[in-house]
Amino acid sequence: MAHHFRSYVTIRLFCYFISFYLVRICYARSICSIVDQRSAIVGDRLFFSSGNYTFDDDGKTLHNTSSLYWLSLNNEIDVSGPIDMSLLGSSDLPSDALTGGKSPVSGGSAGTFFYDRTSLYAYAGMVGPEADGVNNALWSFNTTDDTWKLVQIQGGKISFGNNSEGVHASDTSSGMSFYTGGWTMAYNGTHNGTVKFQSFNSDTPQWSFETATAGIQGPDILKGAMVYLRKGQSGVLLAFGGYQTAYRGTEFAAWDWDRRPFSDIFVYDIFSNTWYLQQATGDLPSLRTEFCAGVSAAPDDSSFQVTIHGGWDQLRGRAFNDVYVLSIPAFRWIKVDDSNNPDLLGSDSPGRNRLKCDVWNETQLIVSGGMISLGTGGIVNLNEECNKTYPPFKVLDTSTYTWRTNFDPSRQYSVPDTVTAIIGGKSSGGATLKAPSTGWDSQDLETIFSQTMPRDTSSSDPKLSNTPDSTTTPVLSNEVGGLTQGGIAGIAIAAAVVVIAAIVGMLVWFKRKRAKVEKDPIIIPENDWQKPELEAVNNVRHELDNPETRPCEVPGSGGRWELPAPQRYVELQ
Repeated sequence: MAHHFRSYVTIRLFCYFISFYLVRICYARSICSIVDQRSAIVGDRLFFSSGNYTFDDDGKTLHNTSSLYWLSLNNEIDVSGPIDMSLLGSSDLPSDALTGGKSPVSGGSAGTFFYDRTSLYAYAGMVGPEADGVNNALWSFNTTDDTWKLVQIQGGKISFGNNSEGVHASDTSSGMSFYTGGWTMAYNGTHNGTVKFQSFNSDTPQWSFETATAGIQGPDILKGAMVYLRKGQSGVLLAFGGYQTAYRGTEFAAWDWDRRPFSDIFVYDIFSNTWYLQQATGDLPSLRTEFCAGVSAAPDDSSFQVTIHGGWDQLRGRAFNDVYVLSIPAFRWIKVDDSNNPDLLGSDSPGRNRLKCDVWNETQLIVSGGMISLGTGGIVNLNEECNKTYPPFKVLDTSTYTWRTNFDPSRQYSVPDTVTAIIGGKSSGGATLKAPSTGWDSQDLETIFSQTMPRDTSSSDPKLSNTPDSTTTPVLSNEVGGLTQGGIAGIAIAAAVVVIAAIVGMLVWFKRKRAKVEKDPIIIPENDWQKPELEAVNNVRHELDNPETRPCEVPGSGGRWELPAPQRYVELQ
């Protein structure tokens, strides 16, 4: 009987464990919101860290974490709600200086990543005593083996590690990254220049502080955006929006700087180290800061579309949730009628600012994080705590300007009809509008934008190839291909249900069997030899009965006896 009892308890405990596991599957931890993070796509992964987060299981408001996270972009991803942590990889940050500032301080000490094909370098947005105390060094994350290292940088102490909310861009093919503006650099005309970081040789990366030798001195920009384009001999940077910080403005009584109109597009020619200012026309976006931008190139490289989303209106105290595109080389702004924006599906119409944009394969603008707020003036922040209505990631298909409920890595880019209607051509390219309608502000710009650099054809996965000529044997992924978050969860739940059903069946069988044994005990016939133990009068084993009854001794003849007692049931042999 004891053996069967132990089996019964074991099965029950196992059933409880499976039930607990099922609950964990259905209610796994998820990220609800992200604000002021640094982000970048390297290889086939979207990396993000620092900033502030909310989760669905801790009841906390926006707070820092001490992890670098990444999201694999190999498979489809459901982005209609919070992101399940089981979809993310992570690594501990090597220094508290990288965790980011505290919300709700505007900007949250937002920094960036410099990056190339294999490595991330955390730059700016540092907090604490190490913010600007580590000279000539940056924390680097190697994506081939997922390890951190403090890398020495040649070029001197120019880090501006505690700077934040400047503009930045990287070119993975050349290993060059750029940063200018922010709260420290180009502040009231001081430190006016551009940090140029080169990591094409990961053993000896270097940087320099570039000041213009000709033309204008640069954008003096705060809370704007900057993107890299494959134009000119070595590429160009476009910087726009945000505040101009070269001198005190007149737009606000209680704010130092004016907002910059979107007709002003600053162009940095990397080859000549020269800044230019080009005028743009068209549907100029409303003045804004804290928006994000990403680039998509036409299949034939005849045009480049710079898509922007969201932002903050300091004058009216509101956030935007709209989409505009700047087509290059036409320098023409186009208002986009996007559809299915998940933030606008309900009765509310909130805006989103302090967000990040990263582009996958030209055709999907991955919008991560942002402060989601409602109203004008006295705004209400909707995601300071976990709010599952507004997803932490949004994906905009830049071929159709439709917001998708899932990320699909297989989609290809084509120039949208909204753009070709203005610049000419068709979905495969062939743009006919190849210059600004007001003309080039500099003859140099006409020459620069008549040249296009070739595309980077190296592998998108650093674990497969570190260089264009690499012959490294591909590493097989251990992920389940093609399964969405819901599909994976569905399979796991179904498997758990099957296991629980089997266990319940075993428990029912066991209980019925035990009940049958108790109902129909086995009675051993008298004088039937069973095994060498003493037997009672009725051939049934007994313990001592009433202590007043004198126990019997074993008689000299016959079988072996135990003390007599009333008949009792025996266990199964």
